[in-house]
Amino acid sequence: MRRFFPHSMAWLALATMAAALMADLALAAPQQPAPAATGVTPAQLAALAFPGWSEGAAGRLQTVTLPRMPGVTTNPARSAWTVGANQVLVEPRLVLRIDASHLTLVAGLVPAEDGKSAANHGTPMALAAYQFEQHDGAWKLSGRQGVFGLRGFYGEASLRAVPLAGQRQAIAVEYGSCWQGYCGTWLAMYELDKGTVRREPALEMALSGINVDSSADCVRRLQPLIKPHPQDPAAKDDNTASNSHDCYAIESSWTIDATREHPGDFTIRYQGAISRADTYAAPPVAIDQRQVLRYSAGKYRAVSGFNPVPPI
Repeated sequence: MRRFFPHSMAWLALATMAAALMADLALAAPQQPAPAATGVTPAQLAALAFPGWSEGAAGRLQTVTLPRMPGVTTNPARSAWTVGANQVLVEPRLVLRIDASHLTLVAGLVPAEDGKSAANHGTPMALAAYQFEQHDGAWKLSGRQGVFGLRGFYGEASLRAVPLAGQRQAIAVEYGSCWQGYCGTWLAMYELDKGTVRREPALEMALSGINVDSSADCVRRLQPLIKPHPQDPAAKDDNTASNSHDCYAIESSWTIDATREHPGDFTIRYQGAISRADTYAAPPVAIDQRQVLRYSAGKYRAVSGFNPVPPI
């Protein structure tokens, strides 16, 4: 199963990971960003963007203002994120070099209560961007874009920089979770425009899905295309008929063909197996297919193939 992290596992091992995935996602430690190749570290930039910030637990506690956006409400009982001031734990996640004298820091924000994380399964990480300019050898804060997106579960997601073209780059955000025997991972990609992150993602899609622990018959139905594994003890047999549900185990890997000027094609390859409800007694169907998405007017749109991951 493809998890938060960018290296995909062999799809034949998908079924063995379903039971362990929930715990891994819930306990995943924050990424440790590598020092920027600019003579300044992510921690130093975080301290410039958030006065008083330090790497200790107390120093990461800050107050950040969230704008009106999907997933942010005015009712604290409906969401961990509310419009206006929110107490958060701040973690510097990614530093992007814009040019020789400009950087952008992307921070991950998690809602806090009594100085500790208040994130639960349904709580996304808030992604916030801050811009820096170098003057006389010193880096100074030049812009506070603030929160541009909400992604993830348990306040966690994986971030990495992705080149789209010679002078254009994006932030790939991958995240995933499991519930009631269903596991999935998703991707959202945000393009940068002169150091500012565009709020509207250029791409959002499902990367993988597995539901072998959602019904007692799924492991059997997907053999021999997936290896058998002990049923998740937490999974419950809901006694539903086999012709009432699909069974599937699908993962993917993707690349971007970065060109010199225009963002390159996004190519994703899906592999796995699926047993449809209407053909549940027949052998499962192997999945090995490719989808290509092309950039136009700020968005990646499919030009060939399709995404076989069922909605979760």
